Amino acid sequence: MIFKKIKFINTLTFSLIFIFLSPSFSFSKIKINDLSNKIHVLDVYGKRYTLDNSKIIKTGDYLQTRKNPAILIFNNKTKVCFSTNSSLKIENIKFVKSKFEINLSLKKGHILLSIPKNSKDKHNVIFSNYRINNFKDEIIISKQNKLEFLNFNNNLKLIFKDKKNYNIPPYSYSKLSEKENIVEINNATDVSQYTSKFLKGCVNQIQNLKEKRKDWKHQYGCITQDGRLVCGNRYK
Repeated sequence: MIFKKIKFINTLTFSLIFIFLSPSFSFSKIKINDLSNKIHVLDVYGKRYTLDNSKIIKTGDYLQTRKNPAILIFNNKTKVCFSTNSSLKIENIKFVKSKFEINLSLKKGHILLSIPKNSKDKHNVIFSNYRINNFKDEIIISKQNKLEFLNFNNNLKLIFKDKKNYNIPPYSYSKLSEKENIVEINNATDVSQYTSKFLKGCVNQIQNLKEKRKDWKHQYGCITQDGRLVCGNRYK
């Protein structure tokens, strides 16, 4: 009888050790490196609290700003800037083969996402019926009365819900529709209407964007014609 109890205790201890050392259990959270202004959290358990540097970000967290914009920087150098009254959800955080894989879903407002190009982690960005896999660099996404985003240095592959892929050129502004897919893509012009919504220091590459525009010889854009997306250089 004693032997059976000892065997049961040893088995239980081993099981608990295995669970706590399992990557899917231990690494489903990511630490905060820096934080500016208030970000409110509703977690998957229904608990509400305000983020601080002692907290961690985990799967299912719903992050929201209210009256003021905010900046959140993870310990892997990923930076998320929120405008006022903006929100996103951490759909999933995994740790696979020594790398984080993080799925972020924009719910409302204006979000700037900045991920170092040398990041070893994978970030998938979801907004409405669109998705960008393994995103790096910077992008501003807006989801209010209309859906739009501002692309910086990156050549993006935008995936629609029907699995169609759209190549988005660098330094471009896009208007999107859930029913018509991409409505229009234009060169980025007055970006201050977007960058002014964030705290100072959020946008790293805005000067690069302005300098790049001086070198353009054509304006690239897309329009819908007869239900099809037509793109090209429209004028010098």
